[in-house]
Amino acid sequence: MRRIIVVDDEPIVRMDLTGMLTAEGLDVVGEARDGFDAVALCRTAHPDVVLMDVRMPVFDGLAAAETILMERLAGCVVLLTAYSDQEMIERAAQIGVSGYLVKPVTQQSLMPTLRVAWAQSERLRASRAEAEQAARRLQNERTIRAAQAMLAAREGMSESEAYRLLRRMSMDKRVSMAVLAEAIVEQEQRDDPVARCKAMLMRTHGMAEEKAFARIDQLARQLGLSRADAALSILAGEDGENGTR
Repeated sequence: MRRIIVVDDEPIVRMDLTGMLTAEGLDVVGEARDGFDAVALCRTAHPDVVLMDVRMPVFDGLAAAETILMERLAGCVVLLTAYSDQEMIERAAQIGVSGYLVKPVTQQSLMPTLRVAWAQSERLRASRAEAEQAARRLQNERTIRAAQAMLAAREGMSESEAYRLLRRMSMDKRVSMAVLAEAIVEQEQRDDPVARCKAMLMRTHGMAEEKAFARIDQLARQLGLSRADAALSILAGEDGENGTR
């Protein structure tokens, strides 16, 4: 059973919509009178659909829809409007609203619009899940390659031998190679003063990674130090001239 929240500042409209939805066997899990309350309700109810008026006090329907969809608090949003407004329609499409209905809403127009909205939201959800899964796979591959290179350098072995070692360790510990690789990379970065210094400069000074590395390299050349010693100098706050403390 689809779970729906009805949002409108007019109680009579909420009552009519709730009656139509209930007659179709749908579950109205909550009602709200403005966009602010709608967002709060979605955070607890996580409905399949939010059926919401555009023009409301405090927090209008478009602003609320943007928050709901951005935070993934509901499956989809269908807007209600008193008139067809091209500018509103275009903005709603940009936000990711799945449909809209012009008041007064009839039983005949309500259900087809909701069915299209459900179908569209399910396609979007499947597409988003596929994209996120692909991004995770790519990130895992990068982390495994980084851990492989670190193991090879640390243990004095080839990268193919490091890969086999990483795979054997993951089997012994019964964790995925990605999880193990992430732990190795994090430990290596904690032990590596250059990596720690880059992270500090990026965090405290808003530098890009390339700029942070260039800063360490510049100090190393100025003082005739290794990059590791220059990084330690910055971390210790000894580079007072450039305010990196």
